[in-house]
Amino acid sequence: MKRSATNITLIFLLTAATIIFEISLSRLFSYLLSFHFVLIIIAFSILGLGIGQMAYAKYAAKIDNALLAYLALPPGSMFLSSVLLIGLSKLGIASSVDFGLPAFIVLSIVPFVAIGIAYACIFEADKRHVSTLYAMDLIGAAAGALASVFLLNTFDLVQVMAIAIGLLLLVPVVHLIASKNRHPKILLPLSLVLILLLGFAATVPYFEIPVAKDLSKDMYRLMSNPAIQSEKLESRWSAFGKTDLVEFTYPDGTISKVMFIDGAAGTDVVDIDDLANDTIKLRKVLSGFPAVFALNFLKEKEKDSALIIGPGGGIDIATAYFMGYKHVDAVEVNPSFVGLMQKYNPSTFLDREHVEVHVNEGRNFMIKKKGKYDAIMLTIPVTKSSRGADFYGLTENYLFTMEALADYLNGLTEDGAVYFTMHARQEVYKMLANFLELQKQMGIGQIEALKKVYIFSNGMNPVLVIKNRPFEQKIIEEVHLEAHYAELDRELFYFPYIRQESLDTIVQNVNYKWYMFDDLLYDVATGSYNYDELWKAASINLKPVTDDSPYFFNYDNGIPDAMTAPLWLGLFIIGWFIYQHITGWKSVSFSGNTSMYFRKKFRVWAFISFLLGFSYILIQGYLFQILNLKLSNPSQSFSLLLFTFLLGNGMGSFMTGTFKKNLSRKLIAYTSLVVLVSMFTVYVLLPIWYDRLSEFWIAVFLLLPSFFIGIPFPVLLKMAAPLKERKSLSYLLGISSVAGVAASVFAIVISILYGYRFVFLIGLFGYGLVIVLSYRLKTLKITQT
Repeated sequence: MKRSATNITLIFLLTAATIIFEISLSRLFSYLLSFHFVLIIIAFSILGLGIGQMAYAKYAAKIDNALLAYLALPPGSMFLSSVLLIGLSKLGIASSVDFGLPAFIVLSIVPFVAIGIAYACIFEADKRHVSTLYAMDLIGAAAGALASVFLLNTFDLVQVMAIAIGLLLLVPVVHLIASKNRHPKILLPLSLVLILLLGFAATVPYFEIPVAKDLSKDMYRLMSNPAIQSEKLESRWSAFGKTDLVEFTYPDGTISKVMFIDGAAGTDVVDIDDLANDTIKLRKVLSGFPAVFALNFLKEKEKDSALIIGPGGGIDIATAYFMGYKHVDAVEVNPSFVGLMQKYNPSTFLDREHVEVHVNEGRNFMIKKKGKYDAIMLTIPVTKSSRGADFYGLTENYLFTMEALADYLNGLTEDGAVYFTMHARQEVYKMLANFLELQKQMGIGQIEALKKVYIFSNGMNPVLVIKNRPFEQKIIEEVHLEAHYAELDRELFYFPYIRQESLDTIVQNVNYKWYMFDDLLYDVATGSYNYDELWKAASINLKPVTDDSPYFFNYDNGIPDAMTAPLWLGLFIIGWFIYQHITGWKSVSFSGNTSMYFRKKFRVWAFISFLLGFSYILIQGYLFQILNLKLSNPSQSFSLLLFTFLLGNGMGSFMTGTFKKNLSRKLIAYTSLVVLVSMFTVYVLLPIWYDRLSEFWIAVFLLLPSFFIGIPFPVLLKMAAPLKERKSLSYLLGISSVAGVAASVFAIVISILYGYRFVFLIGLFGYGLVIVLSYRLKTLKITQT
């Protein structure tokens, strides 16, 4: 019993540290590299777990003879990996795709391989308690997911990585304490290193990690400009990412403060008191806010309340304040952003009675508050920060779906409007596709729908204004005329009721064509061109975006370029598994006296293990996707969902410890329950309770399917545990792990192409195949030799 308790503790420490380190790596790479490389590195890292588990199966005898060394390998490799990762980040070549990306992949995968070896070793050493060990694995992962949010919001990233290493260092320490031969000469130094490491984590000063040397990173581009002097005022790590406040001094002597998230999405800090004391500066700053032009034409009764989603450094708040709005709600998803602004810019973020700043996800806040606003403003709320759930979709994608637009329109007063300030033409087209599809579902044609819209542009940031009802023609004529005077008729330009003006002439043998309005939009507005054909015929992806496939900023038709490398990895895993299955797993080095019956049985087990690992991730991905919007903070939402899901899995796995007989039948029965309960949850319970779900009830709600999802795999492990062949458990664990890596890639690809509902259906189909294969198991008998 003592040995079992020790192994349970070791598994808990291993998995908790693994999750903390994995999430820390995702934050580190989101800052060091462009966001779309994060998925590639994390996918390869998690693949390391499966490689380590199968490596143990192949070299079990050698590893068992040096067990202590292999238990010390995870903290040692994680320490070296962390030091080298941070060290390489200071070299210019580290941010390059040719060198930096491969180097980061190799350095990231090594600790996970070491963890996989230790993990498999513990499972094989205590096969009698495989259900309890697997349950503790899941519960340890759940604890790590929850702890990672607290740690990243409390400590510097380097400190969090040190804590993860400390947890791993406890593994050999606990093993030595529990063993008969305690090796005091080894235990004492290990304990001292652990104390020093945790002391370092508690007291180490802030450690500066340089941003990626990538021109897409705004902070690098500005700080590397020799004509501009720069100084970092303060930096903060959090579960959301790294937030930097930088002061720039320009050649003309002017000074500005700019905030960045993960080195990108720079936003100027705007101080209301400073503007109130300098009318020239006030005019200059407000003129730099594109949407202010539209606000000039509002009546006093249309300025009661405004909602700002993503206030940045405060220009949106300042604009609403000086334009006379009586109450302003500003919603920012990043707590570090708000904390820095309340410290360095209190006049805008703290001192105004009728301005309230909320730390929340904007769409979630608006739905929960259920208020009505005269204006809802979204001014390029793009952070380019990876969402924790999939490391590809950006946090702000969910702000720009059809359902999100419907929420905004429902949150407007009778005369209210939504003001989108976009980066470029394609973003406006895509949002218009959302709007026109939404109107079509309400039975409103494109001609009438586009009377509720107007667009103006300064040539850089087009502004899209949308109302619930058509604009008055008289007002539109006035705004249109003023837009010309203000030179806001550059590039993307459209007003309803106004006739198109054009010029078609030859200048110096060149055919010159000019259109006052965007010609495509005008043709759609007049019915000359069906809006469906606009996005279907486009060379880039301009399709309407839904919550089921929330990739607004994906403009690639088909599979995005950023997914190419992960997709090849997923296809390689699938190909590797198919080859092994067809050849009967001949490459697996079982002992020479292993019976043919066992090999046949293992072939079926391997298939079931792969399907369970693959389907598990697909079902998890869909449940997270539909529930994530009900929570208020993307990074915390993911961790809470992951904690609840893994906790439910662990509870289900604990229950399998009572299973003694008829394991094949139980595998069939509980896999069938996974399918039935998942369908009941998604198609019955969710539609009934979705609008009323609070964060507490979401956790309870998720426990139901996750409990049953946690049962099939430990049942399979229990079936393999009694065999004399020591390598079966390790192989099955490794196969499940690599299947999960492939599934995480395919879940994103499939959701981009067909939506998350299709991901869910494929997951159910996978569990269905498990049921069929489980029947196959009943026809095979094992003869142990």
